Amino acid sequence: MESANFAVKSCLHMPGLLKTGMVPELAGRNRRDFRTSSHRKVIMKKLLKLCALLTLLLPALVSAQNLVTDIKIGKGIVDRQISDESTTFALGEKAYLWIRAEGGTGETLTVTWSSGDQSFPVTLNIGGSPWRTWANKTLHLAGEWTVTVTDAAGAKLSETKLSVQ
Repeated sequence: MESANFAVKSCLHMPGLLKTGMVPELAGRNRRDFRTSSHRKVIMKKLLKLCALLTLLLPALVSAQNLVTDIKIGKGIVDRQISDESTTFALGEKAYLWIRAEGGTGETLTVTWSSGDQSFPVTLNIGGSPWRTWANKTLHLAGEWTVTVTDAAGAKLSETKLSVQ
């Protein structure tokens, strides 16, 4: 009986324990068992909160990585598909980056055309899933170009290279 009284008294000093209905479970335990049990419950609650947070965030992270499912580079677009696929272009020629995106309705992608220290970003909106879109750039500098696709947070989703002669 004394240990049950101790558990009830201990619970009175710990906020929220009486409200949770834990008092009957603690009857008959000594003070050390109570602290260990309480400590374990706090840790379990924190772990459950972390799991819940990861459950909410993980689909968004995976979705961002799988948003761009295919990219192609070429000299034109015909019937919403890349035409004359190529990675070599003449100076002054226009290049097209074709993108297929899935699961990103409402997302914004940035296509950045880079040559040397110069960058030329273009923003594209994803209107549905699946979605095909493209960006183009007149290539006015000779040399190697990099075309990078990033999401709204700046995470790199895809990248390709081309050459201008």
